[in-house]
Amino acid sequence: MIKAIIFDLDGTLVQTEILKAHSYASALSSLSCNSVSEEEVVQNFKNYVGLSRADVAKNMVQDYWEQLKHISNQKVETVNLLIEKRLENYNRMLETPNVLQKYFCKNTIGFLKEVKQDNFLTGLATMSNRIQVKNVLQIMGIQDHFNFVITRDEITNSKPHPEIYLQMKNKLKVEADECVVIEDSVTGVKAALSAKMNVFVVTNSITKESVRKSKLLDKKFIIEDPAELKTRVYEFIENPK
Repeated sequence: MIKAIIFDLDGTLVQTEILKAHSYASALSSLSCNSVSEEEVVQNFKNYVGLSRADVAKNMVQDYWEQLKHISNQKVETVNLLIEKRLENYNRMLETPNVLQKYFCKNTIGFLKEVKQDNFLTGLATMSNRIQVKNVLQIMGIQDHFNFVITRDEITNSKPHPEIYLQMKNKLKVEADECVVIEDSVTGVKAALSAKMNVFVVTNSITKESVRKSKLLDKKFIIEDPAELKTRVYEFIENPK
């Protein structure tokens, strides 16, 4: 029996992954003296969706080291500088009036409100940091829609490690097979599956191709039209076999 619905945030409830991709792109273009194109970085970001901020930055610096090594001979310093520049860009985007509202995932938000109304337990398991999560949830007006919120700050191992979902299961006081996870990326799907949970993935322009290629899930758990989310999940809840 399904008792809990657990949501990812970025790319699932709000398309902040798109904003993050552009924040990295702008930062890398600037740091490389325009030798790295923003379009290339946006495309490359698709390989790292769902990873922690530190892991994305490390991978990006490794990918573009030849164009960045003039900054410092220490990759750690360059990673920290990239994170700093990227956060400046991202926070500026979030602070711009009405920007975030354009990226709300309305079908998933509607589904969240419905399952909350139907008395399912709800959780938010995100690799974003708590301060940013608090700000985003407040802008979205759904800060009170979760029984528990777990962010990058509360865990040791980032997705695809299952720690964040195992911790959520314990907080909600349910078994793994009593949970349905709503994700958007391969990294998140891997984390949920490793936690032995049921998982649906709602793909977007950044994650669709990688989810298809991963072959991690049966097609019935892959949702490419967000309007189908409510129907597909409730059908599974009623008949989980």
